[in-house]
Amino acid sequence: MNIEISARHFEITDSLREHVDEKLSVMGKFYDGIDNVHVILDLSSGISRSHVQLRGDRLRLDSRSKGHDMYFSFDDCVSSLERQLKKFKETHHNHPHRIKNGNNLISGAWYVAAEPSELTVPVLLEDAAELKRFSTNAAMTEFEVSGSDDNLIFFNTETDCFSAAYRTSTGATQVVELARKE
Repeated sequence: MNIEISARHFEITDSLREHVDEKLSVMGKFYDGIDNVHVILDLSSGISRSHVQLRGDRLRLDSRSKGHDMYFSFDDCVSSLERQLKKFKETHHNHPHRIKNGNNLISGAWYVAAEPSELTVPVLLEDAAELKRFSTNAAMTEFEVSGSDDNLIFFNTETDCFSAAYRTSTGATQVVELARKE
């Protein structure tokens, strides 16, 4: 990650430069698709302004902030960029409707248990984007806490597939992976 820092109307101190590098290095660890970062720090009329631009693979994020302290202004920009980067990652990565292992995970299709189980009724997934995302253990806990007799259909973050939590004839909670009905 290439970091370029520009200071306008003041000389940047070593401590401020280190602070900027430290905060931005964390961003690089948070998302490895960042190629270039341009930081513009401006001090005029007693007001500190910060402008940070992140550029990378399909990534163009900008943040601006102002305040009476340069550190505060820059930290506010970084907080805004963290939120933007999180939103970017959520919208561009790990979507349940993407292809996984050659199976189309799509909405509006019928799904059945991918392995032998007591879940014999096909399940219609109307909107895959609305499904909650759980690990297997979290889904079992959620299903048990809800006390529902119905199934809990969810996107399994461990397998990147649709799964169902259901109650067996013995009353135990079971999770089964779902496959698209042919």
